[in-house]
Order: sequence, then C-alpha cells, then structure tokens
Amino acid sequence: MKYHTRGGSATHAVRIVTAASLFDGHDASINLIRRLLQDAGAEVIHLGHNRSVKDVVEAALQEGVQGICVSSYQGGHMEYFKYMKDLLDQAGASYVRIFGGGGGVIIHEEKKELEAYGITQIFHPDDGRRLGLEGMI
Repeated sequence: MKYHTRGGSATHAVRIVTAASLFDGHDASINLIRRLLQDAGAEVIHLGHNRSVKDVVEAALQEGVQGICVSSYQGGHMEYFKYMKDLLDQAGASYVRIFGGGGGVIIHEEKKELEAYGITQIFHPDDGRRLGLEGMI
C-alpha cells in the first residue's frame, strides 16, 4: 500500500524523530505511527519511550529533521509540548513541525490550546476514526 502525505510531495526524504514522552511506557501507538511513516518513505529516528523534551529536541537538532512526532499518555502534555516548542524556537528551529497524540488523555480544549501555541497538530481518537491511520500521515 502506498501512502500520500497530506502536505504534498517532497523532493527528498522527510526526516522525523518519534518518541513516547517522559514517564510514558505506552509505545504501541508511536511504534505503529513510526512504521506507517517509514512505509510512506520518511526516514524515522525513533528514540523509544520515556523521553524528555530535551532528549527529543537535541535529537531533532542533531539529525536535522523536519518533524517530531510524540505520543503522550502520561499527563503533563500541556507543559511537555509547549516546552518542546519553546526549546525549538530558542534554538532557531521553529521550522520543525511538532505532531502529537495521547488517546483520550488530551481533551479537545487542550488540543486547541496546543495548536494555537504553535504545535502543528495534536491527534485525538476522533481523528483516527475520521481519517483512518493512513489519513493521519
């Protein structure tokens, strides 16, 4: 099966860091997303679970990625994603897009607030039902 990205086509491989957030051992969803991204042609640098914002941002900067995708089921997601955006901006890497999700842990109001803060997109279970997994890539 061939997937198409929502943003169009790139002339080079898109590079993305994936991880599960700090104190979070729930990595099934991020592993599934990682594999879908790889199937779509992205180069994925997977950091695994229990990763701090600093770990993720340092890897993103070192690897020269265009995007970060993090699952966050542990709570604390508001601070986690905002701090990530702040560190990227401070490093002059505001071009790095941030995607995340956390099942039903991240409610719609928080999703809206994070996206207004500059997080590219926070996915909710409703998005998966509406778009399908491939539609989220």
